[in-house]
Amino acid sequence: MRVAILFGLLAWLVGGCSFLPRATPKPIPTVGSLGAGAPAASTLVVFLPGRGDRMEDFERQGLSAELARAGVRADWISVDAHLGYYRERTVIDRLREDVIAPARARGYRRIVIVGLSLGGLGGLLYERDQPGQIDALVLIAPYLGQSRKHFAEITAAGGPAAWAASHTDATGSVETELWTFLGRSHGSLPPTWLAYGESDRLAEGHRLLGPLLARERVLSQPGGHDWKTWQALWRRLCHHSSLFTDEKRAP
Repeated sequence: MRVAILFGLLAWLVGGCSFLPRATPKPIPTVGSLGAGAPAASTLVVFLPGRGDRMEDFERQGLSAELARAGVRADWISVDAHLGYYRERTVIDRLREDVIAPARARGYRRIVIVGLSLGGLGGLLYERDQPGQIDALVLIAPYLGQSRKHFAEITAAGGPAAWAASHTDATGSVETELWTFLGRSHGSLPPTWLAYGESDRLAEGHRLLGPLLARERVLSQPGGHDWKTWQALWRRLCHHSSLFTDEKRAP
């Protein structure tokens, strides 16, 4: 993973909080519904946590159980992709070597990354650095930067695609690298869903990203940057979107 974007990211992640490093074991720890041997389902949902969240939170907060309630035939795995892996610049390697590649080897035909906040950024960075390895991307309240000046520049340029086209250098701050990638490569992203609360402190970036995606794959509703909002959005995605259409038809 590129160094510049990670150091820019760390300024946001560590700023305003006391950073207590957590261990970064190899392979990266996971929890989930995977059993031994060949998978019972052909789809694997990979959950990536937000800043300060734990991999167990997806089960505690009911997101993994919502799959079954919606009739989605899929296995799931939650990855302990915490700040330490980003800090060491190993998060993409660990996801590839410890999660995605083994899942393919076991026979999963569709892999869906569901990234929440920091995890949403992680999903985008994974697709940027390892294109074509995942089949769908779900961004729930993703971190896409917080610079109002930068967002104003993108808006004034006519949107992310027009702004990125005018930049010959894709390096710089986290916002510059990320939005250059999104502006130039949004057409080659796997099917991507965006879901966010309208009062989310990061919603300005979400509203800029939305027009780059298929309209039916962008969901918003009242709420902030919190689990209550994310639970409601995930429920809508599982029950009322096209995200898991094939998995609901599976016998």
